Amino acid sequence: MLAVVVLLAACGGGESPPPVRTPTPLDPTTTGTIAGEVRFEGTVPPMGTLQLGSFAECATQHPAPVPAGDALVANGKVENAFVWLKDGLGDRVFAVPTSPVVVDQVGCLYRPRVVGAQVGQTIRFVNGDPFLHNVHGTPSKSSAWNVSLARKGAEREIRIDHPEIMVSVRCDLHPWMQGWIGVVDHPFFAVTGPDGAFRLEGVPPGDYTVGVWHERFGRGETRVSLAPRGTATATFTLAASK
Repeated sequence: MLAVVVLLAACGGGESPPPVRTPTPLDPTTTGTIAGEVRFEGTVPPMGTLQLGSFAECATQHPAPVPAGDALVANGKVENAFVWLKDGLGDRVFAVPTSPVVVDQVGCLYRPRVVGAQVGQTIRFVNGDPFLHNVHGTPSKSSAWNVSLARKGAEREIRIDHPEIMVSVRCDLHPWMQGWIGVVDHPFFAVTGPDGAFRLEGVPPGDYTVGVWHERFGRGETRVSLAPRGTATATFTLAASK
């Protein structure tokens, strides 16, 4: 028997228009780039294997074992690390993007697993599977949501009202399904790919704290100084939790 999924108000639920903010003007002739990579030090911990056997609708989509996906490291580079400007922008205001962040549910997995969004930006959840999923988000600083996507192609849009690193998203029907959303009030964030690299462009000159988060390897931060039209480098080295 399928669990009953209750539809709750979802931080505005996408029903009202996104907030309009008057952005602080930036001189594009002075902005620069902060770039770098996230590395792993030591022996990479093993990932578990998802137990799909009792969920035939999911298991049939995966002919081989499916790793949990929470410790992706290749050649010492960390994938799915969230990097953002943690401090240094002052009271600058940034416009809310009009394009949505899209998170699909395919093969009983969130794709992408880790995303970033700005406060008030539309986040669109899509069901790419031909059966029921729900999307249960549990921020601690904004309203939680729990919405059902009953069929393939179903969509639901939400917005998150306050910055938070990170917001957990799960499917109650398939308990291994885990996603994460990093929510900030500016556009200077990135999620690392398989090469562990990130690049924050269009950053005004100044002194910044750059933060990093990873679901298994924890958090870190570093200070950088960005000259007008310059490029600053930020490198993080993470390790397995003891």
